[in-house]
Amino acid sequence: MAKKNIFKSPWTISIGTAIFSLFLTIIYDSVKQKPILSTIGAILKWIWNLIINILTFNIRVWWLLLGIALLILVLYLVDKFKKEETFKPDFYSYREGRFKRWKWTWGWKWSQSKGAWVIENLEAHCPNCDTPLIDNSSMYGYYFDCPRCNFTARDGQCEAPHKIERIILDNIDRQRKNNSTLM
Repeated sequence: MAKKNIFKSPWTISIGTAIFSLFLTIIYDSVKQKPILSTIGAILKWIWNLIINILTFNIRVWWLLLGIALLILVLYLVDKFKKEETFKPDFYSYREGRFKRWKWTWGWKWSQSKGAWVIENLEAHCPNCDTPLIDNSSMYGYYFDCPRCNFTARDGQCEAPHKIERIILDNIDRQRKNNSTLM
């Protein structure tokens, strides 16, 4: 067992500093030929006078009301502009996964209208070069195109983004139920 150095203890340091300050005050008073501890008395008297001056300060009622109103306004503005995004849920770092042979990435944003976190910017990545694919899907089918290596995928080769979104949300639900890692 290692021996603890008493001189590195926070208690020793704080008490030692106070005693050292007291000795310095005694030395200062003796050099200036003042009664010992008169400097400490002067400091305590100054602090007491400051407290008395603050407590007896003539303050107008409208100053007080204005100060309270400003404090309430500041607290209201801080509360109003504090976004729910600052309170990120456990799944917030879950932003990528491999589904149906492809890597997918996404982000999260708070939806005021739904009152829930929703997936945003869901993107499929090229299986050849990992570049985000361009989604050229239409109402007639799904079509993805890679701008880097010219990889293309049509209906049978790719999965619908709304199905991938459902899988992501299901993974989060399963993780909550099982308390295990996300797949």
